[in-house]
Amino acid sequence: MSLIVSEIAAFVGAALAGTYIAWSVLERIVLVAANEHLTPFASYSSLGVAIVLVPVFALLRRNHHYLRGTRVNGCKLANVYPHRDPILGLDILRISVKALKEYKLLELWDKLLNTYNGTYWFSSTGQWMLITSEPENFKTLLSTRFEDWPMKSLRQQVSILTLGPYSIFAVNGPEWQHTRAMIRPSFVRNQIADLECTDRHVENFLARLPRDGSKFDMDKLLYHFTMDVSTDFMFGYSTSILTSPTKESLEFMTAFDYLLTTSTNRARLGWLALLKPDKKFDEYVKITQQFVDHHVSQALAQEKMERPYIFMNEIIKSGASHREVRDQLLSLILGGRDTSASTMSSLFWVLARRPDVLKKLREEIAELEGRKPTWEELKNLKYLNMVLKETLRLYAAVASNMRTAERDTVLPKGGGPDGQSPLFVPKGTDCRFTTYSLHRRKDYWGDDADEFRPERWETHRPG
Repeated sequence: MSLIVSEIAAFVGAALAGTYIAWSVLERIVLVAANEHLTPFASYSSLGVAIVLVPVFALLRRNHHYLRGTRVNGCKLANVYPHRDPILGLDILRISVKALKEYKLLELWDKLLNTYNGTYWFSSTGQWMLITSEPENFKTLLSTRFEDWPMKSLRQQVSILTLGPYSIFAVNGPEWQHTRAMIRPSFVRNQIADLECTDRHVENFLARLPRDGSKFDMDKLLYHFTMDVSTDFMFGYSTSILTSPTKESLEFMTAFDYLLTTSTNRARLGWLALLKPDKKFDEYVKITQQFVDHHVSQALAQEKMERPYIFMNEIIKSGASHREVRDQLLSLILGGRDTSASTMSSLFWVLARRPDVLKKLREEIAELEGRKPTWEELKNLKYLNMVLKETLRLYAAVASNMRTAERDTVLPKGGGPDGQSPLFVPKGTDCRFTTYSLHRRKDYWGDDADEFRPERWETHRPG
């Protein structure tokens, strides 16, 4: 009953505000047309009130739509962050920026999600958004109702600016399906299982490690390593950052790193990012595009391929345009370099603090008796695979992501005080889903969810 009353109140409020706005504007038009003049106060006060009421009307209309959709679809209202500033949400923005500077933003989100039972609304620079850690909502967003939740808003625009309009991270619907179909055949098992390309760069990586026990930046070396591997696999030419980088390779890596960091910050800030023009961003976009264009042009000019398999050549064979090839290569370098480097960096961070895990890994790997493993042998290193899964669970390379509702839709969880009822989501709503929090849910992983324990994967099966 309270939901119906709230719905009626929102409707009546929106109707009254809309009527007053329309009356004030029409009155002003009629007076001007008739060349009639009121005192300045009488003439403009009603119009001023009407202008003030415009956002009120929009808010009441949106609330009515949300309340009606909730009732009609048999849903319940979600928890709402208790804003001091519910209009722009500057209060939560302030604590989020503080947490970001302290590298604790994910912990802040996790704390709030635990407080509000896995899903809640909050205002972000004037726009109401959802955030969730519910497994069923993840499944809906990424699988069962995938068509309802495309990549849109500023995040899509940032992907277009950084990687190009044809990037798999920037397209939706039929375009996404076309791009996925174009890329997927290139990831067949016999190509991924070819470890020869990776082995060369592993040797280069090991050669860079100091032998005297001195300190060094492991994270930096890992990103150099994965950049070399990714470009070698993609182009057939490595950037050779670990050994003998060219001026162009160093410029490309510097530009690529800057673009990724800046685009992430832009996506977090929303429309506020538009208030600060960045000439350096545009300059670095040009550098990355020129670097890839050079290699694409070389491949197109080659009559005979030097290696039996190069990812770029396979995309070219699919009939993709020069620009499509470039955008996909940039996207896949992002996917191949950053995710791998981030995961390995987290793994070594854990191993440095868990000698028990390192000892068990060494014992398993020692069974290879010093020889390089085949693809099948790698798959059969059970403890290594459990350690990698546990690393990905606690330190996922993509800790959160976001989608936008293409139409009015429903999420299976998030409604009601306990967050266990269906939740109506209006068209245009941005929904952030955080893997970091999902992978730390004690109701799913147990009381030791925050602990690094590879042995949990002996019985736990994803899905």
